[in-house]
Amino acid sequence: MGIIRFLLALSVVITHCGPIFGIRLTSGEVAVQSFYIISGFYMSMILNEKYIGINNSYKLFITNRFIRLYPIYWAVVLLTLMICVTALFTNKDIITPFSSYASVHQNVFSFSYLILTNILLIGQDIVMFLGIDPSNGILFLTSDFRNTYPPLYSFLFIPQAWTLGLEITFYLIAPFILRKKTTIIIWLILLSFLLRLYIFNYLGFKNDPWSYRFFPTEIMFFLLGFLSYKMGLKYKLKSKRHNYVILGYMLFLIFIYSYLPSTRLAYIPFKLKDVIYFTSIIFSIPFLFNFFKTNKRDAKIGELSYPIYISHMLVSLVCLMLPFTFLKNGSSIAFITIVLSLALNYFIAAPIEKIRQSRLKKTQAVSI
Repeated sequence: MGIIRFLLALSVVITHCGPIFGIRLTSGEVAVQSFYIISGFYMSMILNEKYIGINNSYKLFITNRFIRLYPIYWAVVLLTLMICVTALFTNKDIITPFSSYASVHQNVFSFSYLILTNILLIGQDIVMFLGIDPSNGILFLTSDFRNTYPPLYSFLFIPQAWTLGLEITFYLIAPFILRKKTTIIIWLILLSFLLRLYIFNYLGFKNDPWSYRFFPTEIMFFLLGFLSYKMGLKYKLKSKRHNYVILGYMLFLIFIYSYLPSTRLAYIPFKLKDVIYFTSIIFSIPFLFNFFKTNKRDAKIGELSYPIYISHMLVSLVCLMLPFTFLKNGSSIAFITIVLSLALNYFIAAPIEKIRQSRLKKTQAVSI
């Protein structure tokens, strides 16, 4: 399971920074929505198996999620701030968030919102539905952030962290829905999907951010992870050969995804290959998790996915600033990002994880 998460994180790096040795994987959008499914699976599992009995505490669950997310995020924000300040004095051609802040009239409300969302993550996904008027600094709703200037996401020091804002929203409500009956979850998935169809077909919002940043339509992916968890409780594969076949199939699908035809489905806001991929990952997650859950090497590989995702744009910025042409490609950026991620996990995530797990009592601690 860890290798799948690792490759999904690299898919986002490739989307933003270019192919790795000429290789492309799934699209960044599909990778993000796959992470939503995986997150829904993990949250369903820990809420029903780990945060029970003496650990059945909303506060404990939420604070443990925050403890997992924020330390590495804040470390990368701090590093990004340092690099951006350096760029101000050494390379005037490099565009940083400071450029966006300097280009608009400072409005107290807008400035406070942007600073707080950069620090706390909450509300970063909403940034993609807002624009800013440079003349007065007032924020306004927009159906297409690409038609605004400067785009509000350029005020974010880690722009890809908007997904964490969406994740946090899910964490806040997860304990109230992931312990419900499967029938209720299916109805919620259906409502989310119908809303997506309405927005796509009747409102005509077919562009980003409506395609994968709007929480009411994205929650279906988290909840599909719940169904994946329930399926894993009912069905087990005892044969190693069958599990390796599933792993091989998923790896094959990830590597050939970009080469598959982008066939559109009528009235459905997904490509045919997206539907095939999402269906495959929903059915494969429980078997791959059960098969690899005691594999420490696979777990270590999977743990790199979060720091890779959150730090790759920082690495890209540094490579852009340096006068070395060989660094300005997806392969170099990916390699440096992996090295930085190893350091972030060793110096920050690992010590924090010990503290996080020590807060749980009497039940077996599972690192999720």
